[in-house]
Amino acid sequence: MHQIKDQHDLRRVRGDDPEFAGTLAKGLMILQAFVADPRAHANSELAQRLGLPRPTVSRLCRSLQAMGFLDHDDRLDRYFIGPAAVALAYPYVINTPLLAQLRPAMQSMADRFEGAVSVGVTMDLDVVYVETCAHEHGTLKRPGVGAVRGIVETAMGRAWLSQLATADRNRFLARARQARPDEYRRSTEGLKDSLAHYGRRGFAINRGDAGLGVLAVGVASNIRYGPRRLLFNCAVPGFRARPADLLAAIGPAMVQLVNMADRQVGLR
Repeated sequence: MHQIKDQHDLRRVRGDDPEFAGTLAKGLMILQAFVADPRAHANSELAQRLGLPRPTVSRLCRSLQAMGFLDHDDRLDRYFIGPAAVALAYPYVINTPLLAQLRPAMQSMADRFEGAVSVGVTMDLDVVYVETCAHEHGTLKRPGVGAVRGIVETAMGRAWLSQLATADRNRFLARARQARPDEYRRSTEGLKDSLAHYGRRGFAINRGDAGLGVLAVGVASNIRYGPRRLLFNCAVPGFRARPADLLAAIGPAMVQLVNMADRQVGLR
């Protein structure tokens, strides 16, 4: 199911499914708003962003605050995300397959290339990072656990796209192009390159076309976490590596790491 981000989406889903719990969805929409924009928000901002009546937002925010999912700054009269939201994600992270076994190899690769090695899963149009091992100096804007990036602009997202059936991939790309035209436009050339060459290389690449001066490779593993496939990414700052390094060294090293992980699953 696609993410529900505003009242328009909510009406559409409720029209298709009369059993859909609208009040619950509205509360979760409020929490999702902090993913896209983590700063503190006033009720009026949330109401405008989500297309919900302000009294409805006020009641839901008070309920979420009582349960620890939101905190309130009385001085600013604004809400920000609460500790219960972090605790809720913890079971997902600790149950991600093989993470404990893979961390030493991920850290070794991050140190070798002076970057960050991450694991993620897809969520609608995005990938969500569930683990990152970084070199001491890491990368600019290094992704921590829970970070969200667009599928089309990440190497791991492009690896996932490369594994889809052609019809499914085309449907996804059409939706991404419509929903996020700027993100899609700046990622187009890198996306085309990855989709054309993933089968031969075994990895997708990002030559810095998504911004921040970061180069990356991505590989889709065969490891399943529920319905989702674990995706691996190695990102390095552009001032420490060249695009040619992605093809000659970093990509093959990532394929080797993921093959090792796949073999471990096969032995279980």
